Amino acid sequence: MNSKKLIYIGGQYVRYYLIFVLITYGIIKVFKLQFWEPYLIRLVTPFGEMSPMGLAWSYMGFSKTYTIFAGWSETIAATLLIFKRTRTLGAVLSFGVMLNVFMMNISYDIPVKLFSLHLCIFSAFLILIDGKRLLNVFILNRDVSKFEYVKPFSEKWKNYTIQIAKFSFLILFVVLKLISTIRRQDTYGDLGPKHELYGIYELNEFQLNHKKRSVLLDDSLQFKRLIFDQPELLYLQKMNDEGFYYVAEIDTVDQKIYLKERDSSKVGFFDYKMKPESNVYEFEGIFKGDSIYFKTERKGREDFLLNNRGFHWISKYPFNR
Repeated sequence: MNSKKLIYIGGQYVRYYLIFVLITYGIIKVFKLQFWEPYLIRLVTPFGEMSPMGLAWSYMGFSKTYTIFAGWSETIAATLLIFKRTRTLGAVLSFGVMLNVFMMNISYDIPVKLFSLHLCIFSAFLILIDGKRLLNVFILNRDVSKFEYVKPFSEKWKNYTIQIAKFSFLILFVVLKLISTIRRQDTYGDLGPKHELYGIYELNEFQLNHKKRSVLLDDSLQFKRLIFDQPELLYLQKMNDEGFYYVAEIDTVDQKIYLKERDSSKVGFFDYKMKPESNVYEFEGIFKGDSIYFKTERKGREDFLLNNRGFHWISKYPFNR
């Protein structure tokens, strides 16, 4: 087997591997399933308390525009890699996209550092297959000859058959990936289900065993916030910023919330009353054997500057807070 055949076989393997990976990651970004809008708890987490990866996920998930742009960049690179005539252009785009991903991974301590580096190397390998012609065009200003594509078989019908098989498999892969991704939108991501009480509830008044407690920042017994964010979960945050997740079953008819630990052991229950016109919500019940009462004010995602600032083509002054 000559060197051209070996390069062809290696190039085919690398090309299709990149195609499948780029399509997979591209589609879940286009449908915003890899980076979803920041959880409500992120909006009240001090900047310095975020992990580097948590910061990166919040940064990407905040902007639907940028996330979809990143997804289309990967998808277009994969599409260009499919066809022989645009293979080199696809490899150049793939290298740029994956280099950005690799730099993000090492800068924000995201786990898949070596994987993204391998994808950069694979893209560079495809570029180098056509490297001499690229050097002549962009650097040496020389004429270039037509690229002679290697054909795996001498018989035309065999070459046509393998092309049809490859395209059929790619189409099937893309269709199945699209169906799977669209279905997953109903279970998580920005379009996933939300709590009936979805929001952040800031405490204005707190009573423990029918006694009102003064506000003390280091109080390990007094609660600060109730956050209904992920489906069937309640996050209770204390004044000392210590917080815990509990499984929450909400009965909207009787206006009750039943709390359990993740191992299904019972924690307690709350009755709740809503005054939506004033955004005041009251919770009263039993929590770990204690009688407890919260008077709260609800805050939604839209109440934070990060989400209500909006977009401005022209700004008279920088709005950097």
